[in-house]
Amino acid sequence: TVPDFSATDLDGKPISLQQYRGKVVLLDFWAVWCGPCLGEMPNVKQVYATYKDQGFDIIGVSLDTDETRLRDYLKENEIPWRQICSEQGWQSPLAQQYGINSIPAPWLIARDGKLITHKARGEKLEQLVVEALKDRSTNQ
Repeated sequence: TVPDFSATDLDGKPISLQQYRGKVVLLDFWAVWCGPCLGEMPNVKQVYATYKDQGFDIIGVSLDTDETRLRDYLKENEIPWRQICSEQGWQSPLAQQYGINSIPAPWLIARDGKLITHKARGEKLEQLVVEALKDRSTNQ
């Protein structure tokens, strides 16, 4: 099971993994300065739009050090899901907690909180989300 975290999102609201239990969650470690992350974003948006009403959600964990630049990108690209950014880059508490040393690091987490993969990208992302949504067990 992926360990829980508690943080504050960009809107100043508390956020934790536990709040998402029962959903399939993409915990997406990324940054605006990461070319491959930005390259993947249209795919992630597409999967989100398709499956968000079926129990899929995303938490963005940005390793950016400039929150203004991050906010501008989110607004320009209409990224709707919640984001966490401590502006500490690799030293961010969540990057440290989960041992993140390269991005993109898209962790797909099942409804029961177990890690499916930490490489949920490209065409595999949608396939994995579809499979995970079929599994209704949540072990609440």
